[in-house]
Amino acid sequence: MTVKFHTFDNFSALSEALSQQWLEVIQKTPEHDTASFALAGGSTPAPVYERLDQLLSGTTQHNLIKLVATDERWVADSDQQSNEGLFRRCLSASAKDKRWQLISLKNPSSTPEIATEAISARLNEQLPDAFSAVLLGMGTDGHIASLFPGAPTQHDELACLAAVHPQTRQSRMSLSLPRLLNTKRIWLVITGAEKRQVLDHAQAENLPVGDLLREAGCTIDVFWCP
Repeated sequence: MTVKFHTFDNFSALSEALSQQWLEVIQKTPEHDTASFALAGGSTPAPVYERLDQLLSGTTQHNLIKLVATDERWVADSDQQSNEGLFRRCLSASAKDKRWQLISLKNPSSTPEIATEAISARLNEQLPDAFSAVLLGMGTDGHIASLFPGAPTQHDELACLAAVHPQTRQSRMSLSLPRLLNTKRIWLVITGAEKRQVLDHAQAENLPVGDLLREAGCTIDVFWCP
């Protein structure tokens, strides 16, 4: 595993660099192959998705792009907390051209626990290969996706697992750590001095992001700005 740091003065510059790298990955995918990406939710990466949407709308690339959230809250897409809803809003222009297909981490089940096996089967069927890239954020507690400190990072051999936010107790579905690691690239986006310090010490502590750093079989590109 190699970690490469990319440092930027502000998030606008970070978004431009990452979206350009992302577009390059898509454009280098052979014409009849599928590019697939697991994407972090929340407000931080939204500008990256919006910029990629602009870039895709200006190209003639015809690859199908498959997307899945790294984790999702057990709410409707119309809820402002929904990551899948966020992707639909940020990637609206390229969606009109049917450039991408979103693989959902939800179904009509009442809880993620009930849905886990069915969602894992969906992921294995529709995303059987390694991701082209995984884009992750990180919390100040060292969590990635909805893999929180002290909680499981996988459930049996399934591609996903039910999770609960330790403070809000909100129910979520998350890709498992092995599924996140089954990728050709990892892009880790962090901002601020506090998160940089957490990352610098992550391998010495029992944190999910430390597990990611230890177990990754590909280069991890860290995109950071103050």
